[in-house]
Amino acid sequence: MTRTDSADIDPDQRLVDLVLRGDMDAFDRLVERHHAFVYNIVHGVVGNADEAADVVQEVFLLVLRKLVSFRRGSRFATWLYRVAVNRALDRARSLSRRRWVPFVAETLNIVDPAIGPEAAATQQSDADRVQATMAAIAPNHRDVLVLKYFQEMSIEEISEVLGCSQDAAKVRLHRARIHFRDKFRSMYGDADASL
Repeated sequence: MTRTDSADIDPDQRLVDLVLRGDMDAFDRLVERHHAFVYNIVHGVVGNADEAADVVQEVFLLVLRKLVSFRRGSRFATWLYRVAVNRALDRARSLSRRRWVPFVAETLNIVDPAIGPEAAATQQSDADRVQATMAAIAPNHRDVLVLKYFQEMSIEEISEVLGCSQDAAKVRLHRARIHFRDKFRSMYGDADASL
């Protein structure tokens, strides 16, 4: 594969090459390019804005230290997102052992202003229930749900980020949906628990 082919496959490759040559401005551009997406993934798994901000910093520092080990045949974004998911899972597990951390996804709290007040209240109530349910399920189920429903990744992208086959990603997503549904029903009765 030529360098041009590699750049076509991975739009970040040129910046990665510059960082490896010591160009920290290039690293700043990589951080700018991916910060919001990494934060959203981490926040979805960890469930706490302050903890998520800390994990995002850890992710980018780790990526900078480990960039020399990045495989050239892979996409940088996929590798970065995998690092983010793994660090977020580590933090979520650590937090669950220490104390309960509420899952607060600000993106779920956006109510459409075009709908009436009654519909807005219902929409907010549904979002609150989803948040509470996400907080109550295990982080290893939360991660795949966040990638699919909040980051809108395809099964192929999820499998790359999680470092598993597409079939394994489908199985994980299926199991996570079941756990979500069961937890939702145990918390709210027979209410609709579809994701």
